[in-house]
Parts: sequence; C-alpha cells; structure tokens
Amino acid sequence: MHPRLSQLLGLILCIVSIAMTYIVYQSTMMIEGQDFSILIASGMVAWGIVALPELAIGLWLIAKGTREARIGDVSGVLIPLVQKEGRISVDDAARELGVEPEVVADAAEKLSKRRLPLVYLDRRAHEIVSPKAVSLKESLLYLLYAQRRMTFDQIYRVTESTDEQIVDALKELSKQGKFRGVIDENSRVVYTQEAVSQLPKAVTVCPNCDGKLDAPVLPGEEESCPYCGHIITNKLK
Repeated sequence: MHPRLSQLLGLILCIVSIAMTYIVYQSTMMIEGQDFSILIASGMVAWGIVALPELAIGLWLIAKGTREARIGDVSGVLIPLVQKEGRISVDDAARELGVEPEVVADAAEKLSKRRLPLVYLDRRAHEIVSPKAVSLKESLLYLLYAQRRMTFDQIYRVTESTDEQIVDALKELSKQGKFRGVIDENSRVVYTQEAVSQLPKAVTVCPNCDGKLDAPVLPGEEESCPYCGHIITNKLK
C-alpha cells in the first residue's frame, strides 16, 4: 500500500473512532436509573467493541505510512551518497541525511530488493555498500541473499561483470561453502537454495489474462504482467 494512502486510511479510521466514541457517550448518558459505575463500565465495554479497534488500526496505519514515507524520501538521496562513498556506515549516513539510523537501514534493505539493487545493507559491518565498490564475490553474497534469484543481466548492470566472471565467482563461493543454489547458464539466471525451494509455490501465469510469465513470481514478490499490466502479488504463506 502506498504510504500516503496508508496515512489517509489511518486518519479516516481515527475519525470514525472519534465519531463512535461520541455515539457511545451519548447513548450511555441517555440511560436512566442505572448506577453511575455501572454506566461507566457498560460505556467502556461498548467503546472497546465499536471504537477501540478502529482507533488502534488507524494509529498503526498512520505510523506505518509515516515510516514508509520517510524511508521513500531517504531512498532517493541514499543511492548517490553511497555510490559516491563506495561504502558508508549506517550511522554516518543517518547523520548525513538527518534521520534515524533505523530509517536508513530499512531504506537500504528495501533498495537491496529492487530489480536493480544499486546498494545493499551489510548488517554484519553495519554499512551500506555499493556493489561496484567491493569484490564481485562479496557483492554476490549479499545481493543474492536479498534477491534470492538474479539474472546475469541484473548482476552485470550493478557490478559490470561478464558472464564468465559471474560464473567463476559463484563456483568459487560454492566451493567455499558460501553459496548454495543453482547456476542456470542456459537461461542466465542464478537461484539461491531458498529460491529453488520456493519455485513450486511460484506464480507462472498471470491470474488476470492467463499470459505465461517470463520469470516466475516467487512468494513475497510483486511484479507487473508484461501483457496486461496487472500487478501480480505472490503473498508469503
């Protein structure tokens, strides 16, 4: 959901909650002949049933939308900053951008999962890294962990490495026990072990137009159908 839409829905739910609170108050005060403590208790029960859920969900949506909006704002300036530095600590990037380290880390995590991951988050070193600034093997380890599967073209565009270099690096990582997966040199796609295990649950045909997809949509992924433009979401189960 778009962050602004999330905020709007959250605000609407909060307004509904306020309206329901007023209705509960008016209804409770109209009851005559009851002990005041009983009126308060019944009013609180009624409020908890008809108004509290809307308030809780509304506040959650507002907080979630606000955080997502901040992450989106940070993402646009984080990429050129990291590419300029090569690699930068999360704390330094946060100070540079004037936001909390958690927002920077979340932005880097999301950027690493884009179709073209121009930066990724190295949680062990607590740094944000440009794939071109480090060795191909190091980039592949982090990128494939975030992406689960990548085409050779994707890897080339973010690391400027040839097919031969990519295959050699992956084979070395496999020998070292750092990479587990499948290198399909014919289709020029690399699958991690996680991606291979999720292939049976992948969406291979557009549910809207029945068009056969060029690449399966794995659980947790969202892609647009190349034929009808329908947004295909494969939810994690």
